[in-house]
Amino acid sequence: MTRHSTDARYLVAVRWLKLAAVLTLWALSFVLNEVALDFVTPTTVAAGRWVVTATLALALLAHRRQTGEFRRALRVDFRGFALLSLVGVTLLYGLQIVGQSRTTAINAGLLANTVPVFTALLAVTTLHQRIRPVGWLGIAVALVGAWIVSSGGLRLDVTTSSALGDLLVLLSALAAALYFVLGARLLRGYPPLVVTAAAATLGAATLAILAVVAGGENHWTWQAVVAIVALGVGPGLLSNLWWWETVTWLDASRAALYVYLIPLITMVFAVVLLGETIGLAQLAGAALLLGGVWLAERGQAPT
Repeated sequence: MTRHSTDARYLVAVRWLKLAAVLTLWALSFVLNEVALDFVTPTTVAAGRWVVTATLALALLAHRRQTGEFRRALRVDFRGFALLSLVGVTLLYGLQIVGQSRTTAINAGLLANTVPVFTALLAVTTLHQRIRPVGWLGIAVALVGAWIVSSGGLRLDVTTSSALGDLLVLLSALAAALYFVLGARLLRGYPPLVVTAAAATLGAATLAILAVVAGGENHWTWQAVVAIVALGVGPGLLSNLWWWETVTWLDASRAALYVYLIPLITMVFAVVLLGETIGLAQLAGAALLLGGVWLAERGQAPT
Protein backbone atom coordinates (compact mmCIF):
# COMPACT_ATOMS: atom_id res chain seq x y z
CA MET A 1 0.00 0.00 0.00
CA THR A 2 1.44 3.37 -1.04
CA ARG A 3 1.74 6.37 1.24
CA HIS A 4 -0.75 8.23 -0.94
CA SER A 5 -3.45 5.56 -0.56
CA THR A 6 -2.80 5.37 3.20
CA ASP A 7 -3.22 9.14 3.54
CA ALA A 8 -6.41 9.01 1.47
CA ARG A 9 -7.88 6.28 3.68
CA TYR A 10 -6.96 8.26 6.79
CA LEU A 11 -8.67 11.39 5.40
CA VAL A 12 -11.84 9.46 4.60
CA ALA A 13 -11.87 7.92 8.10
CA VAL A 14 -11.44 11.32 9.74
CA ARG A 15 -14.27 12.79 7.67
CA TRP A 16 -16.73 10.06 8.67
CA LEU A 17 -15.63 10.25 12.30
CA LYS A 18 -16.35 13.99 12.30
CA LEU A 19 -19.83 13.38 10.88
CA ALA A 20 -20.45 10.74 13.55
CA ALA A 21 -19.28 13.22 16.20
CA VAL A 22 -21.66 15.88 14.84
CA LEU A 23 -24.66 13.57 15.10
CA THR A 24 -23.63 12.39 18.58
CA LEU A 25 -23.19 15.93 19.88
CA TRP A 26 -26.52 17.04 18.43
CA ALA A 27 -28.19 14.07 20.10
CA LEU A 28 -26.55 15.00 23.43
CA SER A 29 -27.78 18.58 23.08
CA PHE A 30 -31.31 17.48 24.03
CA VAL A 31 -30.01 16.22 27.39
CA LEU A 32 -27.97 19.37 28.00
CA ASN A 33 -30.98 21.54 27.11
CA GLU A 34 -33.07 19.77 29.72
CA VAL A 35 -30.40 20.39 32.39
CA ALA A 36 -30.10 24.09 31.55
CA LEU A 37 -33.87 24.64 31.32
CA ASP A 38 -34.29 23.53 34.93
CA PHE A 39 -32.57 26.75 36.03
CA VAL A 40 -32.75 29.41 33.27
CA THR A 41 -35.28 30.56 30.69
CA PRO A 42 -35.38 29.12 27.15
CA THR A 43 -34.26 32.39 25.54
CA THR A 44 -31.33 32.59 27.96
CA VAL A 45 -30.27 29.03 27.09
CA ALA A 46 -30.42 29.78 23.36
CA ALA A 47 -28.57 33.09 23.68
CA GLY A 48 -26.01 31.74 26.12
CA ARG A 49 -25.00 28.74 24.05
CA TRP A 50 -24.53 30.86 20.92
CA VAL A 51 -22.58 33.55 22.76
CA VAL A 52 -20.17 30.79 23.83
CA THR A 53 -20.01 29.44 20.27
CA ALA A 54 -19.42 32.90 18.76
CA THR A 55 -16.69 33.75 21.28
CA LEU A 56 -14.83 30.50 20.63
CA ALA A 57 -15.23 30.80 16.85
CA LEU A 58 -13.80 34.33 16.86
CA ALA A 59 -10.91 33.19 19.05
CA LEU A 60 -10.20 30.33 16.65
CA LEU A 61 -10.29 32.74 13.71
CA ALA A 62 -7.71 34.91 15.43
CA HIS A 63 -5.55 31.86 16.15
CA ARG A 64 -5.67 30.84 12.49
CA ARG A 65 -5.16 34.44 11.35
CA GLN A 66 -8.43 34.46 9.41
CA THR A 67 -10.02 37.52 10.98
CA GLY A 68 -9.36 39.53 7.83
CA GLU A 69 -11.21 36.96 5.74
CA PHE A 70 -14.04 36.98 8.29
CA ARG A 71 -14.42 40.77 8.04
CA ARG A 72 -14.31 40.60 4.25
CA ALA A 73 -17.00 37.92 4.22
CA LEU A 74 -19.35 40.05 6.30
CA ARG A 75 -18.62 43.10 4.16
CA VAL A 76 -19.19 41.34 0.84
CA ASP A 77 -22.00 38.90 1.78
CA PHE A 78 -23.57 40.44 4.86
CA ARG A 79 -27.13 39.78 3.65
CA GLY A 80 -26.34 36.14 2.97
CA PHE A 81 -24.78 35.60 6.40
CA ALA A 82 -27.55 37.58 8.10
CA LEU A 83 -30.15 35.33 6.46
CA LEU A 84 -28.12 32.25 7.43
CA SER A 85 -28.01 33.30 11.08
CA LEU A 86 -31.69 34.25 11.03
CA VAL A 87 -32.93 30.85 9.84
CA GLY A 88 -30.21 28.64 11.37
CA VAL A 89 -29.83 30.27 14.77
CA THR A 90 -32.62 32.69 15.67
CA LEU A 91 -35.63 31.03 14.00
CA LEU A 92 -34.46 27.43 14.35
CA TYR A 93 -33.89 27.58 18.09
CA GLY A 94 -36.59 30.15 18.84
CA LEU A 95 -39.34 28.24 17.02
CA GLN A 96 -38.11 24.93 18.40
CA ILE A 97 -38.14 26.01 22.05
CA VAL A 98 -41.50 27.79 21.86
CA GLY A 99 -43.01 24.98 19.83
CA GLN A 100 -41.86 22.28 22.26
CA SER A 101 -43.47 24.19 25.11
CA ARG A 102 -46.85 24.09 23.30
CA THR A 103 -47.00 20.48 22.15
CA THR A 104 -46.15 16.99 23.35
CA ALA A 105 -42.62 15.60 23.39
CA ILE A 106 -43.70 12.82 21.00
CA ASN A 107 -45.15 15.26 18.47
CA ALA A 108 -42.05 17.44 18.67
CA GLY A 109 -39.78 14.46 18.08
CA LEU A 110 -41.80 13.20 15.13
CA LEU A 111 -42.01 16.58 13.39
CA ALA A 112 -38.33 17.41 13.97
CA ASN A 113 -37.41 14.35 11.90
CA THR A 114 -38.70 16.07 8.74
CA VAL A 115 -35.44 18.06 8.38
CA PRO A 116 -33.90 15.68 5.79
CA VAL A 117 -37.12 15.77 3.73
CA PHE A 118 -37.14 19.56 3.60
CA THR A 119 -33.39 19.60 2.87
CA ALA A 120 -33.78 17.20 -0.05
CA LEU A 121 -36.61 19.26 -1.54
CA LEU A 122 -34.65 22.50 -1.18
CA ALA A 123 -31.45 20.95 -2.54
CA VAL A 124 -33.29 19.78 -5.65
CA THR A 125 -35.03 23.11 -6.25
CA THR A 126 -32.27 25.55 -5.32
CA LEU A 127 -28.95 23.69 -5.59
CA HIS A 128 -30.00 21.65 -8.64
CA GLN A 129 -29.03 18.37 -7.02
CA ARG A 130 -30.66 15.25 -8.47
CA ILE A 131 -32.28 12.45 -6.49
CA ARG A 132 -33.47 9.25 -8.20
CA PRO A 133 -36.88 7.68 -7.37
CA VAL A 134 -35.18 5.05 -5.17
CA GLY A 135 -33.63 7.93 -3.24
CA TRP A 136 -37.03 9.47 -2.50
CA LEU A 137 -38.27 6.03 -1.44
CA GLY A 138 -35.32 5.73 0.94
CA ILE A 139 -36.03 9.17 2.41
CA ALA A 140 -39.66 8.18 3.07
CA VAL A 141 -38.71 4.82 4.61
CA ALA A 142 -36.07 6.44 6.83
CA LEU A 143 -38.61 9.04 7.97
CA VAL A 144 -41.05 6.33 9.05
CA GLY A 145 -38.22 4.48 10.82
CA ALA A 146 -37.14 7.65 12.62
CA TRP A 147 -40.72 8.27 13.76
CA ILE A 148 -41.02 4.76 15.18
CA VAL A 149 -37.65 5.00 16.97
CA SER A 150 -38.62 8.40 18.42
CA SER A 151 -41.99 7.39 19.81
CA GLY A 152 -42.34 3.62 19.63
CA GLY A 153 -44.94 3.99 16.91
CA LEU A 154 -46.67 6.42 14.56
CA ARG A 155 -48.58 8.32 17.23
CA LEU A 156 -48.80 11.91 16.00
CA ASP A 157 -51.64 13.32 18.12
CA VAL A 158 -52.79 16.64 16.69
CA THR A 159 -55.29 18.53 18.83
CA THR A 160 -56.47 22.12 18.92
CA SER A 161 -54.28 22.76 21.97
CA SER A 162 -51.14 21.38 20.32
CA ALA A 163 -51.72 22.53 16.74
CA LEU A 164 -49.79 25.80 17.11
CA GLY A 165 -46.86 24.07 18.82
CA ASP A 166 -46.82 21.38 16.11
CA LEU A 167 -46.72 24.06 13.42
CA LEU A 168 -43.85 25.90 15.13
CA VAL A 169 -41.78 22.70 15.46
CA LEU A 170 -42.44 21.92 11.80
CA LEU A 171 -41.34 25.44 10.84
CA SER A 172 -38.18 24.97 12.92
CA ALA A 173 -37.41 21.85 10.85
CA LEU A 174 -37.85 23.92 7.69
CA ALA A 175 -35.53 26.55 9.17
CA ALA A 176 -32.89 23.86 9.79
CA ALA A 177 -33.17 22.72 6.17
CA LEU A 178 -32.82 26.31 4.94
CA TYR A 179 -29.74 26.66 7.16
CA PHE A 180 -28.13 23.61 5.55
CA VAL A 181 -28.88 24.74 1.99
CA LEU A 182 -27.97 28.42 2.45
CA GLY A 183 -24.76 27.42 4.21
CA ALA A 184 -23.88 25.06 1.34
CA ARG A 185 -24.08 28.02 -1.04
CA LEU A 186 -21.85 30.21 1.11
CA LEU A 187 -19.30 27.40 1.43
CA ARG A 188 -18.55 27.86 -2.26
CA GLY A 189 -16.78 31.09 -1.40
CA TYR A 190 -15.74 30.83 2.25
CA PRO A 191 -14.11 28.22 4.53
CA PRO A 192 -16.23 26.35 7.12
CA LEU A 193 -14.84 28.31 10.08
CA VAL A 194 -15.78 31.65 8.53
CA VAL A 195 -19.32 30.42 7.83
CA THR A 196 -19.62 29.06 11.38
CA ALA A 197 -18.27 32.24 12.98
CA ALA A 198 -20.49 34.55 10.93
CA ALA A 199 -23.70 32.63 11.64
CA ALA A 200 -22.84 32.27 15.34
CA THR A 201 -21.86 35.92 15.85
CA LEU A 202 -24.89 37.44 14.13
CA GLY A 203 -27.22 34.87 15.66
CA ALA A 204 -25.84 35.35 19.17
CA ALA A 205 -26.33 39.12 18.93
CA THR A 206 -29.98 38.68 17.91
CA LEU A 207 -30.72 36.06 20.56
CA ALA A 208 -29.05 38.14 23.29
CA ILE A 209 -31.40 41.04 22.49
CA LEU A 210 -34.41 38.71 22.52
CA ALA A 211 -33.32 37.24 25.88
CA VAL A 212 -33.09 40.72 27.43
CA VAL A 213 -36.49 41.73 26.02
CA ALA A 214 -38.15 38.47 27.11
CA GLY A 215 -36.80 38.76 30.65
CA GLY A 216 -37.62 36.04 33.14
CA GLU A 217 -35.96 34.70 36.28
CA ASN A 218 -32.68 32.85 35.92
CA HIS A 219 -30.84 30.85 38.56
CA TRP A 220 -27.19 30.63 37.59
CA THR A 221 -26.23 27.39 39.27
CA TRP A 222 -23.06 25.55 38.32
CA GLN A 223 -25.18 22.96 36.51
CA ALA A 224 -26.72 25.65 34.30
CA VAL A 225 -23.34 27.21 33.52
CA VAL A 226 -21.73 23.87 32.69
CA ALA A 227 -24.68 22.85 30.48
CA ILE A 228 -24.69 26.14 28.53
CA VAL A 229 -20.91 26.12 28.06
CA ALA A 230 -21.05 22.49 26.96
CA LEU A 231 -23.82 23.35 24.48
CA GLY A 232 -21.72 26.17 23.08
CA VAL A 233 -18.58 24.06 22.69
CA GLY A 234 -19.99 20.73 21.47
CA PRO A 235 -23.35 21.08 19.70
CA GLY A 236 -22.43 24.69 18.92
CA LEU A 237 -18.86 25.22 17.71
CA LEU A 238 -17.60 21.71 16.96
CA SER A 239 -20.83 20.38 15.44
CA ASN A 240 -21.40 23.36 13.16
CA LEU A 241 -17.76 23.56 12.08
CA TRP A 242 -17.54 19.85 11.34
CA TRP A 243 -20.97 19.90 9.68
CA TRP A 244 -19.85 22.53 7.17
CA GLU A 245 -16.66 20.56 6.60
CA THR A 246 -18.86 17.54 5.84
CA VAL A 247 -20.97 19.50 3.36
CA THR A 248 -17.83 20.44 1.40
CA TRP A 249 -17.26 16.77 0.46
CA LEU A 250 -20.77 15.32 0.93
CA ASP A 251 -23.45 17.55 -0.61
CA ALA A 252 -26.20 19.07 1.53
CA SER A 253 -28.97 16.59 0.74
CA ARG A 254 -26.73 13.54 1.31
CA ALA A 255 -25.32 14.94 4.54
CA ALA A 256 -28.82 15.72 5.81
CA LEU A 257 -29.80 12.06 5.39
CA TYR A 258 -27.58 11.18 8.33
CA VAL A 259 -29.58 13.53 10.58
CA TYR A 260 -32.09 10.66 10.59
CA LEU A 261 -29.61 8.74 12.74
CA ILE A 262 -29.95 11.18 15.66
CA PRO A 263 -33.08 9.43 17.10
CA LEU A 264 -31.20 6.14 16.88
CA ILE A 265 -28.20 7.59 18.72
CA THR A 266 -30.53 9.10 21.32
CA MET A 267 -32.14 5.68 21.82
CA VAL A 268 -28.73 4.11 22.41
CA PHE A 269 -27.88 6.81 24.97
CA ALA A 270 -31.19 6.16 26.74
CA VAL A 271 -30.37 2.46 27.01
CA VAL A 272 -26.71 2.85 28.03
CA LEU A 273 -26.94 5.91 30.30
CA LEU A 274 -30.50 5.76 31.64
CA GLY A 275 -31.08 2.02 31.66
CA GLU A 276 -34.21 2.27 29.52
CA THR A 277 -35.47 -0.73 27.58
CA ILE A 278 -36.41 -0.87 23.91
CA GLY A 279 -39.21 -2.86 22.36
CA LEU A 280 -39.76 -4.62 19.07
CA ALA A 281 -41.28 -1.45 17.59
CA GLN A 282 -38.05 0.52 18.16
CA LEU A 283 -35.95 -2.32 16.74
CA ALA A 284 -38.16 -2.47 13.67
CA GLY A 285 -37.96 1.30 13.35
CA ALA A 286 -34.18 1.19 13.59
CA ALA A 287 -34.08 -1.39 10.78
CA LEU A 288 -36.34 0.77 8.61
CA LEU A 289 -34.26 3.84 9.41
CA LEU A 290 -30.94 2.25 8.48
CA GLY A 291 -32.42 0.61 5.38
CA GLY A 292 -33.98 3.89 4.30
CA VAL A 293 -30.71 5.80 4.66
CA TRP A 294 -28.96 3.05 2.65
CA LEU A 295 -31.56 3.33 -0.14
CA ALA A 296 -31.48 7.12 -0.09
CA GLU A 297 -27.68 7.15 -0.36
CA ARG A 298 -27.86 4.99 -3.48
CA GLY A 299 -30.58 7.16 -4.94
CA GLN A 300 -28.38 10.26 -5.03
CA ALA A 301 -27.62 11.07 -8.66
CA PRO A 302 -24.23 12.58 -9.56
CA THR A 303 -24.41 16.33 -10.16
